[in-house]
Amino acid sequence: MRTIHYLNAKHSIDAVTPFYMERAPSQRLAVSVDGLVAAMGALDGMENVLANECFDHPDRLTQDGITAYALALLTLRECASAAGFVRLTNACDALAVTVSRLIENKNCASPEKCEALTRFIAHAWAMIQMYVDSTARRPMPIATSRN
Repeated sequence: MRTIHYLNAKHSIDAVTPFYMERAPSQRLAVSVDGLVAAMGALDGMENVLANECFDHPDRLTQDGITAYALALLTLRECASAAGFVRLTNACDALAVTVSRLIENKNCASPEKCEALTRFIAHAWAMIQMYVDSTARRPMPIATSRN
């Protein structure tokens, strides 16, 4: 019987490259910068929702606040997906489960869930910063001397 590791290895070999990798280098950079700006703007929108709504106390959480957070999360997910931030897209998908449960039943809100919604923004900023750092680091050419 095949293991999960084998299946993952098989699928990673046959992986399809994202659309932006097939473009010319100058176009790829423009898409990445535009995607980065869009993702950062969406994340700013999520911070505004947190600032305007009360996510510190589950008993004061409103249905409008949960819906606003869900819409901001959806916007961030779309921007991250378009920019090629796979890790951030997956994190948005994972958090969407908690948000959808809160939409269905606001009474299931707990301090842990509200803290997860708040903490997600710091983690999302860290993921975007990791992307920026990885694109800023490029290997330096090795100088050769001609004697």
